[in-house]
Amino acid sequence: MTAGYEPGYGQGYGPGYAAMPAPQPARKKGFDVLGLIAVIIAMVGLVPTLFVFLIGLIPEMNAIWWLLVALIPMLGIGGALVLLLAVIGLIVGITRKRRYGLSISGIVLGLLMLVPIGLLYFSSTV
Repeated sequence: MTAGYEPGYGQGYGPGYAAMPAPQPARKKGFDVLGLIAVIIAMVGLVPTLFVFLIGLIPEMNAIWWLLVALIPMLGIGGALVLLLAVIGLIVGITRKRRYGLSISGIVLGLLMLVPIGLLYFSSTV
C-alpha cells in the first residue's frame, strides 16, 4: 500500500474501490405525541373543575358545588390515564433521545388532577 491511499476518496470507482458513502440527512427530533395527548386529556378534565370551583366562590352560586360530585370521579379516571400516558411518553422520550417536555407537563397535570381525591381521602374529620 502506498502512503495516503484511502479507497473511495478520489482514487476512482473501478473494481476493488469502495464507493464513497452518501451523507446522511440530519434527523429531526421527534414530537412527544403521548405527552401532547396527556396534556389535552388533563385540560379536558381540569377546565370544568376550575370553572365549577370559581363559580362556586360567588355567594349566589353556592348550589353549584354538587357538580363536584360528578367531576371528582372524572378527575380520578382522567388523572390515572394522564399519568399512564405521560410516564410512557417520558420513558419513550428518554430511551429514544427525543423531546419529553410535554410528558413532564402531563405528569404534573395528572398529579394535579389527583390532588382533590387525595384531599378527600386524607382529610381528617373530627
